[in-house]
Amino acid sequence: MEKRVFELVSKRAVKNKTKFHTGGEAMERKGFTLIELMIVIAIIIILAAIAIPNYLRMTERAKVSAIESDMKAIATALETYNTDWTQYPVGDWTACKAELTATNASLNNASYKTVTGETGGTVYITPEAITAFETKVGGPSNVHYTSAGGDYTLQATASIGGKTYQFTTKPGGEITVSST
Repeated sequence: MEKRVFELVSKRAVKNKTKFHTGGEAMERKGFTLIELMIVIAIIIILAAIAIPNYLRMTERAKVSAIESDMKAIATALETYNTDWTQYPVGDWTACKAELTATNASLNNASYKTVTGETGGTVYITPEAITAFETKVGGPSNVHYTSAGGDYTLQATASIGGKTYQFTTKPGGEITVSST
């Protein structure tokens, strides 16, 4: 009989979130134990250790993709320029920007006409897009363009996530990416 009474009292104690001390008196439980808190903190730390590196890799891939996208836009502008003028902008990156944005351009200005007879001064890509690209790669000093008119090479170097990425495109617009 005593055993049965103890079982009933124990079930009621569990249901009411109480526990018994050795003296038999009931005491209400008011919080978490230290071990429960330590287990929760350990789980949070493990989850963070898994999530943070994945987040960093994801942001690194996003930055690389953004630069590739900008390079494709510039390559498209270069191909369009080539269609209009039957050559690529001649010179370095500064000359290329001038021709593509029609800002202080030597060929793409109102004094000259394209192959189709249109007056120069066509904006193939906005100065803001060029500036955004240069910012992503760390400044205009990290962009190198060379052309004698018949073809071109556009290269950009960017430091992302502790790695150095080299982006290269040539006529046709295919972009190669390498990292060290």
